[in-house]
Amino acid sequence: MDIITSHNALDFDGLAAMVAAGKLYPSAVKVFAGTLSKNVKKFMGLYKDHLSIRYPREVGLGRVSRIIMVDTRNPNRLGQLQGLCRRPGIEFYVYDHHPASPGDVAGVLEEVHEVGATTTILVEKLISEKIAVTPFEATILALGIYEDTGSLLFSSTTWRDAAAVSFLLSRGANLSVVSVFIEEPFSDEQRYLLHKLMETSHHYHVKGADVLVATVEIDNFVPGLDLVTHRLAEMEPADAVFVIAMMEGKANIVARSRTSNIKVNEVLSFVGGRGHEKAASAMVKGRSLRSLTEEVMKRVEESARPGLTARDIMSTPVKTVSAHLTMEEAGRIMLRYGHTGMPVVDGENVVGVISRRDVDKARMHDLGHAPVKGYMSRTVISVVPETPVKELQRLMVEHDVGRLPVIEEGRLVGIVSRTDILRTLHGEDEEIEDHEVLYVSDEAGSSDDCREILSHRLPSRIQSLLEIAGVVAEDLGFMVYMVGGIVRDLLLGVPNYDIDLVVEGEGLVFARALAQRLGGRARVHERFQTAVVVLPDGFKIDVATARTEYYEFPAALPVVHRSSIREDLYRRDFTINTMAICLNPGRFGELIDYFGGRKDLKEGLIRILYNLSFVEDPTRILRAIRFEQRYKFQIEAETLRLARDAIDRRLLGKLSHKRILHELILILEEKDPLPALRRMDEIGVWEYVMPEVRLDSETWIMLRRVPRVLGWLAERWLNIGLRSWVVYLLVILQKLPDSAVEEIVHRYRFDRDVTEILLMGREVPGLAVEIEEIQSLSMSDLNKKLRKLSGEHIAFLLLCLNRPESWERVARYLELKQDVRVKVNGYDLKALGLREGPVYQKILSDLYDANLDGLVKTYDEEIELVKKWISEGRVKDDG
Repeated sequence: MDIITSHNALDFDGLAAMVAAGKLYPSAVKVFAGTLSKNVKKFMGLYKDHLSIRYPREVGLGRVSRIIMVDTRNPNRLGQLQGLCRRPGIEFYVYDHHPASPGDVAGVLEEVHEVGATTTILVEKLISEKIAVTPFEATILALGIYEDTGSLLFSSTTWRDAAAVSFLLSRGANLSVVSVFIEEPFSDEQRYLLHKLMETSHHYHVKGADVLVATVEIDNFVPGLDLVTHRLAEMEPADAVFVIAMMEGKANIVARSRTSNIKVNEVLSFVGGRGHEKAASAMVKGRSLRSLTEEVMKRVEESARPGLTARDIMSTPVKTVSAHLTMEEAGRIMLRYGHTGMPVVDGENVVGVISRRDVDKARMHDLGHAPVKGYMSRTVISVVPETPVKELQRLMVEHDVGRLPVIEEGRLVGIVSRTDILRTLHGEDEEIEDHEVLYVSDEAGSSDDCREILSHRLPSRIQSLLEIAGVVAEDLGFMVYMVGGIVRDLLLGVPNYDIDLVVEGEGLVFARALAQRLGGRARVHERFQTAVVVLPDGFKIDVATARTEYYEFPAALPVVHRSSIREDLYRRDFTINTMAICLNPGRFGELIDYFGGRKDLKEGLIRILYNLSFVEDPTRILRAIRFEQRYKFQIEAETLRLARDAIDRRLLGKLSHKRILHELILILEEKDPLPALRRMDEIGVWEYVMPEVRLDSETWIMLRRVPRVLGWLAERWLNIGLRSWVVYLLVILQKLPDSAVEEIVHRYRFDRDVTEILLMGREVPGLAVEIEEIQSLSMSDLNKKLRKLSGEHIAFLLLCLNRPESWERVARYLELKQDVRVKVNGYDLKALGLREGPVYQKILSDLYDANLDGLVKTYDEEIELVKKWISEGRVKDDG
């Protein structure tokens, strides 16, 4: 028997989660573990007939084989059901949103997420499995989410909670009913309690945080201390609030936090407190108010993390401009590095600040040639590295400045921008300027441990290579990271073993050392500070020095400078390609994600990093389409708008044909390039690739057949050396006149082999017509017509055939051709008295045709046939 249960002192989140779990596991029995909270008891008094939930005494617990636990995973909270957790052979399915704690059960299935309410997790399951929800059920589920998120106002609330509520409202959730049970008015006892707490409240400053502690001692028990604490926090704002109420000889502690620097569940762990980083509670017996208050403050001081300072969030090293540069040059440097403003220096001294807006104004008035010092802001508000973030925020608001230079011992060591402040406050970049950053990251530079992913998804040999690379970098004093596509595909579970490494340090030195360690060789490219380490078996590892790139003008090739891993990742095309995995021994497997790549990966979004991305490199539009269709993702709305804008501004027309061809080939080499071709046509890219070609319905039909034909050839090992992208081009170009194909071949400067295939491919449709019209063609006749065709031509020919019998005839020819071998050789012909010469080649060719037509099969039959040809005079002995 399966049962669904939740924690003792059941609240609405637990009740609602049980109801939702009942929808997912309809054969399971819902069982109360113990007592109910006051509000839930009141709710059940009205609605118990509509909810089939039993008490333990009503259930044969001896038959339980699986427990579905919701809103808890700790056996100590299961009241009367605790004993079941110790029984062997019972499986646990866990749905919870609380942090892990000692003694938690290990579930066969565990759905534990950092959301405001457990009910949210289960509602998402109902949505994904398309399980219908009645208005009554939607109301109960909404109650659970509203209670545990403070009606979506608690800081622990996530967008997922709001999305779940939105779904429930669409299914008829009744907010009038929700408000009856959630928004209970303060009782007289609660008002008295709040008044007493306000009288005793005291503010403490701990590591830059404001901590409020309030205590009270009363004889009777007053329910709703969490509600009273919430109201106190509204009236006495602080970073963290701790309420200690002694009632009926027991200390009830409720804590709330608005900062990640003070995690209240950690603070209250000394008394077995439970909850989240932002909300926790505990009940303690046998301790005095004074001792508990002292202990709480001691724990706060021990566990509180120092608040962020300028040093923690500043950007470094600082890009600066000279006071003597022109405004035009300053603007170019800002575009180069993606900055909206930069400090101005005269020698080593910071003398002002210049912004992109200043540059734009100068250009409007034709003053791009004027020196920066004439237009910079000379009021420089600077800070020291230890300046708290709150003070940085105050200075920016008070002085209306967008960036604060950080000075240490007279040296410029960093700079803090509005972007840095906003990212710290909100976890995302909210600055809207000319150079708008489009990525969204929960935490700048957030990291996760990917060691398990590496061990499960990479072959042991590659894991070993990565570990050795980390050791080599560590020995040299460098940092090395695996970056780009392999990281993206690792997280997606897509096989990809192309290793790209980026080194913070001397990349070429590292490459040579790695090659020596692995017994390989390093091919280096000094100009770009890149190298390829080639191992003895031919396996290659790409190595680059961490670098930043800038574009001197739209669609230009990048200019490269040495830089940090963050700037190296920032130069990349899309957020999903900006992740790195550290390989140094102390941090091996640590995922580096400055730009929210993992989040976009999970949400299936292709997003550029900033709004000038397509201006600087329009080929990124084609890459966006390729990745979107490969992974069945979606180009993020703002990214698509900027792509369309770049297309409308004809920036693709500024690209060299070589770069366009490179991207087109990559698209045509995809497993299924058709969706990408359609997308190119849809948003106006195709007219910059091959404006002569109109992709009509007949062409699309043939293009859809290409993967099937290529697959058929591959199954028979007939695709050796065949380039799929050339086959697609043959189909795409088939309806053009010869002159147009010649123009395209000339424009794109294909290599000689591809040029010949494309031009000769003009004859293939005619061959297909001939094969279909002449049913009497023998295998040797087909050989004479087809033997000069390339593998790409053969694939194209099969696509051009419409009759099944014609396809089967060509297929039989291809299979025969693969197997047929002439057994007679030149020595045999010489033994028959024939002198060496061109006649040998003719005889062997005719024997090959005879084998194809089934006239001969063995060596003896071939010898007899040659003798017959000699006797008939068909073969003349030149001797």
